Amino acid sequence: MAKLILFAALCILSAAVSKAAFNKEEAIKNFMTKAEECRGEVGAADSDIQNIVAKLPVVSKEGKCLHSCLMKKYGVMDSNGKFVKSVADQHAQDVTDGDADKLKTAREIIDACADIAVPDDHCEAAEVYGKCFVKQAIAHGFQKFDF
Repeated sequence: MAKLILFAALCILSAAVSKAAFNKEEAIKNFMTKAEECRGEVGAADSDIQNIVAKLPVVSKEGKCLHSCLMKKYGVMDSNGKFVKSVADQHAQDVTDGDADKLKTAREIIDACADIAVPDDHCEAAEVYGKCFVKQAIAHGFQKFDF
């Protein structure tokens, strides 16, 4: 479930969207491919990807833009920099693989962050969304470093 939060929050390590059972290895491979694409698109450093994988805080503008790019590639951020709740919900359904309790928790977290005010700058918006998801995950009993 902690992996679900990371997937939903940052759309990072998001599920490879399919109707098949969730495949963690495939999701990680898909994430790394998208992260490399985004790294090139936003001028992020390898260390920005490493920080995401190591669950470390974002330390650069490029790192924040990397998050925004990933959110867009997973479809959970639109071209206006706004969170797309319906897509996040679909990712949650895929990741929870039919577990009603996990899906309920994921939806509570998604609902809590879906309509928050975010800056117009998409990179900064991704950072605000990410912090909201982490805060909500902790409020739902997940330890900060479980992500």
